[in-house]
Amino acid sequence: MALSFVGPSMFPRIFLFLCKVWVVVALGALVMPLAVWIMIFIQNTQTFADTMGHYMGNDQRVYDQVDNSPGSGYVSDTNIPKHLAGVIFAAAFDVGMWVLILISIAADLFWKFDLLKRFLEAFWAAGLYDERKFVEIEFFFVIANAFLKLFIVAATGAQTYTGLVPDLNDSPPVDTPLFCLYAVMILLCSIPLTVIALMFILHGKKMREYKDELAAAEGKA
Repeated sequence: MALSFVGPSMFPRIFLFLCKVWVVVALGALVMPLAVWIMIFIQNTQTFADTMGHYMGNDQRVYDQVDNSPGSGYVSDTNIPKHLAGVIFAAAFDVGMWVLILISIAADLFWKFDLLKRFLEAFWAAGLYDERKFVEIEFFFVIANAFLKLFIVAATGAQTYTGLVPDLNDSPPVDTPLFCLYAVMILLCSIPLTVIALMFILHGKKMREYKDELAAAEGKA
């Protein structure tokens, strides 16, 4: 068994294995922003409820009087804007980011799990592969997911500069903006390596399917 592994294909197999390992490890770079947006959602809604109660009006003077931060565009210690139903829009955006990150995770691993293919199809995000074989997959799908990750980087990184502050009641306090910064930097650095790894993985899948189809055609002949 070990001897059969040695040969011209040994190093390509090792490299392909490392690519697959990297893609799995790089999922952590997407899990971190997902955790960030869950933290933001919880911190936003709890702090807003503690500060403003059930008020969701459009009068900034009311916000300024209650949260003692006149002139600020955000409710104190949150990234919720001071306008009509701002907390609802902020919460909807948070949930939307959860979905986009899960789509990106599925797009990184669709080649391995059929469940993730169906997940992408549920959101009409199947890309160019659709129901076709790996032989027909275009690498544009990988690049499109890379741009989705760049949007996640931009959206998550923006939270570093909004009104979020550590909750001093926590022990130790969680510095959400700093965690945002770490998350986006790690994700940003992982994007080019993941694109390269996925291209090699898909190329390997293409070659295997092509050889199988060629062998089947020769068998019929």
